[in-house]
Amino acid sequence: MGQRIVVKIGSLGVSSAQGGVDIAKVESLVNDLVALKQQGHELVLVSSGAINAGRPHVKKPDEKQLSLAWQQACAAMGMPLLMSAYQKALAGYKLYSAQVLVTHDDFKARPRFLNVRNTLLTLLASGALPVVNENDTVSTKEITVGDNDQLAAMVAEAIGADRLILLTDADGLYDRDPKDPDAKHFPIIDFREDFAGIKLTTKTSVGRGGMATKLQAVRRLTPVGLDVTIATFNHATPVSRALMGGGTVFKGDPREKVKKRMSWIATVVRPSCAIVVDEGASNALKAGKASLLPIGIKKVLGSFKRGDVIAVKYQQKTVALGIVEYDSKDVLRVMGKKSAELKVLFEVVPSHVVIHRDNLFLPKD
Repeated sequence: MGQRIVVKIGSLGVSSAQGGVDIAKVESLVNDLVALKQQGHELVLVSSGAINAGRPHVKKPDEKQLSLAWQQACAAMGMPLLMSAYQKALAGYKLYSAQVLVTHDDFKARPRFLNVRNTLLTLLASGALPVVNENDTVSTKEITVGDNDQLAAMVAEAIGADRLILLTDADGLYDRDPKDPDAKHFPIIDFREDFAGIKLTTKTSVGRGGMATKLQAVRRLTPVGLDVTIATFNHATPVSRALMGGGTVFKGDPREKVKKRMSWIATVVRPSCAIVVDEGASNALKAGKASLLPIGIKKVLGSFKRGDVIAVKYQQKTVALGIVEYDSKDVLRVMGKKSAELKVLFEVVPSHVVIHRDNLFLPKD
């Protein structure tokens, strides 16, 4: 069975050291990703390289006056060049890429988080390759994610990924600079490892991250059950190789894969807010693989907003908790209707389900 995988590629994995898109590197990466898609995997690519891709095309100011505006201009120039390269590489397979630009605020605010998540899941269902990057042209200190390693971790959390693969120059984690012939390579690291005694090397000349930011992403995801691999992009099939054990595999805590997210849902549920459903909807939810559809809703209790966690009840018993895709007023409009009828009620339909199955928690009896 295929996995849902977030892949983050470092700047020099798709661009040259002198600046500009490296077409051969992009084509090699895309060939590998397509092969994995054909095996049934779902893939989201978090791509660095926009600033470096645009660098040769933007007039560089005096070094002493090098500014955020210059870097943002490079990103504005480089991102379409990079996306064009991805699309041209995918065209031979009759596949499409999709650009998704985000800021930190898009993950912090629940309604915007849901928009990002739903967009990515819809793109995956459509067979596209979503290419995610921070919106560098508008990001400021207050809204920036900081680096694409952290962004990749956020995306992995948002879409419920099974694994995160961080592709960089070094082939995983070493106890010192990997250029040192005595450097020790770590093939597998347990989620409880604190990385004490490891001397981290500096980042590349064109990247914003480095091994330190990658380990921050590891620390964020492995305690909640996600496996993270750090591996080199200097390979003909870097993602496939990483999946087969290349680089360093950081094992996620197997006990926590579902527990933390479900615990969050259970602890932030809005009191006195609920959706009452009919028997058919209740049985479908209990089966564990269904979203809550409008047609199964009979009543709305309380006032809530899109992104809130509410209870789903049948005959006064809570059958599920979940993140709702509509506010209470709009649930009243859609309840009892078929999903196909929603386009009559809204100019833009927020979602065809009221609570997505990935955002449902089924309490134990």
